[in-house]
Amino acid sequence: MIEEIATVVAVHPHGVEVSCFSKSACGQCRQNSTCGTGLVSQALPGRDHRFVIATGLVLQPGQQVRIGIPEHSLITGALLIYLLPLLFLLTAGMLTGLAGLSEGATIVGAFAGGGAGFWLASRLARRRGSSDQPVILDTLIPLAGRAD
Repeated sequence: MIEEIATVVAVHPHGVEVSCFSKSACGQCRQNSTCGTGLVSQALPGRDHRFVIATGLVLQPGQQVRIGIPEHSLITGALLIYLLPLLFLLTAGMLTGLAGLSEGATIVGAFAGGGAGFWLASRLARRRGSSDQPVILDTLIPLAGRAD
């Protein structure tokens, strides 16, 4: 289970909306000022990811929780988003190339295959079960003396 700290943003009847801040992996080495990836991570702001998690816990907005995402869910999602469209793109490009069509038709066929792969990936992602959803593992103890 992959764990992350999240902040409760809103409480809904069916669950809570939590927010996780995306952290860059860069910034830890001495090459940060000259590394292209480090410069890009400094230039772009971090992203705030929000999603709703079903829970029976009584939580308040601003409270921090530890959430868990199953590893198989992350791996399956990565395969759906990256591998499936790539396989469709390559297969469609190869088939249109082997059919003896022009180079332009081969490129169009490859892009059509990639688009079909993305479409299929989105359909399959919607069908995934509730076992792939993030869960709240526990709540974090607030810091003593903290004024909110």
